[in-house]
Amino acid sequence: MTIKSRNIFLLILLVTSLCFLLTDATLLFYNLYKGTFIPPDTFFDQKMPFFFIKGYRFSAVIFSLFIFLIYVSVWIYYIYVQFEKTQSTEIIFFALFLCGCLTESVRLYIPLFNLWHSLSTFLIFSGRLVIFGRTLAPLALLFDGVFSGIEQRQYVERNILILFVVSIMTALLIPLDTAVVLPNCCIRWGEGRAFLILRILVLTTTAVSLFINSFMLGNKEKAPYGFLALAAGYEICCYTTSYPAAAAGCLLLFAGTAVYLGDLHRQYLWK
Repeated sequence: MTIKSRNIFLLILLVTSLCFLLTDATLLFYNLYKGTFIPPDTFFDQKMPFFFIKGYRFSAVIFSLFIFLIYVSVWIYYIYVQFEKTQSTEIIFFALFLCGCLTESVRLYIPLFNLWHSLSTFLIFSGRLVIFGRTLAPLALLFDGVFSGIEQRQYVERNILILFVVSIMTALLIPLDTAVVLPNCCIRWGEGRAFLILRILVLTTTAVSLFINSFMLGNKEKAPYGFLALAAGYEICCYTTSYPAAAAGCLLLFAGTAVYLGDLHRQYLWK
């Protein structure tokens, strides 16, 4: 992938994220004004992952979804400006991670269009799209940390194809329970806990590999710490149902990304 084609992709992604942000904000304010913004009226016995703070606030769920929209817009703009003329494989995979984050915004349409108890094609599509994003995001970070060396640049298109094929197949094969829409505006799917554990293992493996590479090279890079923080923030924001969890996820996500991309930018300045 050339620098020009990568920059065009980043620009398209930036415009798309801004359009989603503007559209979702407009629809939210319109529904609030009309009094048609519907929170869940039933709560299913669904245990959330143990590391998330207990307590439920519907507004905190909505806040976490806008965190993703703002996060993607801010950091796409940052990498478009700061890495415009840099041949960086890491940026390509990080942009795919941001694509995975952007898919979380479709959960907002469930309360906006009152899809809590309806079986529709869009509800099924949104469930599949969320699974696609939650598969793509950790795998993109894995490829970012493991397959981003100079010798891997000639295989970028092949690796991108692998990421999309695996993510699409996962989204199509995992069964959806469309009768249950969880209070965090997400359709329940089969083997959800196993899927979460697998994603955490992928992110942990990537973080460990970054720490090992930094140690082997004798570098004092901050990138592994930033990566660990942004990965934790991403997972928390995916499942948050309370303001403390949303605040912690937002802080880790933005601060970790700032450290990770800042350190990556300094590395390329020295090359």
